[in-house]
Amino acid sequence: MPGIQLATAWENYEGATSFRPKYWAETIAKSRALANSVGPTRLRQLFAGLHTGTEMAAEAGYRHVQLHAAHGYLFSLLTDRRLYDGAAECLEFVRSWAQTCRETGLETSVRISLRTGDADFDHVGATTYQDVVSSLPVDIVDVSSGFYNIDKRLIYPSTRSVLCDRHRETFELAARHPGTQFILSGKASGVVDDLPPNVHLGVCRDLIANPAFLDGRSDGCRNSGKCHYHSRGARSVWCPIWGRTPRHSGIASS
Repeated sequence: MPGIQLATAWENYEGATSFRPKYWAETIAKSRALANSVGPTRLRQLFAGLHTGTEMAAEAGYRHVQLHAAHGYLFSLLTDRRLYDGAAECLEFVRSWAQTCRETGLETSVRISLRTGDADFDHVGATTYQDVVSSLPVDIVDVSSGFYNIDKRLIYPSTRSVLCDRHRETFELAARHPGTQFILSGKASGVVDDLPPNVHLGVCRDLIANPAFLDGRSDGCRNSGKCHYHSRGARSVWCPIWGRTPRHSGIASS
């Protein structure tokens, strides 16, 4: 099923290049101030834009639409009552969007961050936020973690401890919502045999490394970090695995 992800930020948004930027401790306060500058009229305009984007996606042949409400992008701020006073109204708009999509035959998902990476902020209300967003009437909840401008190591986990935390927290969330379907990402192919019934494998970096990864689950990501082109100041994605075998040669030359 062809799918597309819809996301939005704000004017002059700039993602950090460092995985743990020097100004990370300022991000929550700035996010809260920015979110609360969005009044009722602007909120309605944002969702009008989401509906327009969804209609365009359907006309282009996409049958699955994902709302990106993670990583510190705008919708991740607006759906979190810890950051936005109008979160309840925003969540109602998301519900309406998801229900409209379902009525027109579109499958939907929402991408969320389990945590921001700011331990003080995450200590209070993270579980409640996860539960609220996981109760939205979407078909799938796509689980990630981290905010770009706080700690990208949570978004792109590579160490054993961070990976174990991501997997454990996703499984705990899925256990609290047995009727909801979840996607587990973050080097998840290594635990595919242990997935609960309502948790499904999400692959991204493995597919960047090898578009044929799902055929045999080999030649996947080796954590070289080369695909993080923005953080590296590069202009495009590159992976050292490309070109190692004949099936990669076409990618390396593109």
